[in-house]
Amino acid sequence: MTSLAVRRIAAWSLDWLIIIGYAAALVPVGLLLRHHHVSLPVGAWNLLSFLLLIAPVTGWLATWEARPHGASPGKRLMRLRVRTAQGSPAPLIRTLPRNALKVALPWELGHTAAFTLASPSTAGTEAVAAAVSGIAACIIAAWYAASLLVGSGLTPYDRLAGTTVRYRAGDPHP
Repeated sequence: MTSLAVRRIAAWSLDWLIIIGYAAALVPVGLLLRHHHVSLPVGAWNLLSFLLLIAPVTGWLATWEARPHGASPGKRLMRLRVRTAQGSPAPLIRTLPRNALKVALPWELGHTAAFTLASPSTAGTEAVAAAVSGIAACIIAAWYAASLLVGSGLTPYDRLAGTTVRYRAGDPHP
């Protein structure tokens, strides 16, 4: 495994510690809704979780990466920077699709599967579609992880967004 791949995985893990804290902060919202016996269809719960959790996290990461240092908190600690293929800072127009593909797509596929399969009324083709959604989320995540270790180490979401992640050994901004 390359040093860059290890740093990217470590940075992602550090960012997820923050994201888990945000997700945990949303638990009281769910408890409050349950306490008030709010009953929504599966799709509405999924949409609510997308709007309160997945979209804000995706935007948060994209905004950090579009800043002058080009790095989320985890990437800053690991001295990594998101740049365009030409080496300049990546603008939001690149970091937003990058994070939509990296974070929102697999996460939403996984949520769709989890919400749908957790519903007691799920059956037939709906259950099959949910299972396919969950399997797709796992395949995408595995593909992303494998792409760090094979060839140039450029991930599919970086290829599509026209970005790259670079290590800055002498970077004074951890």
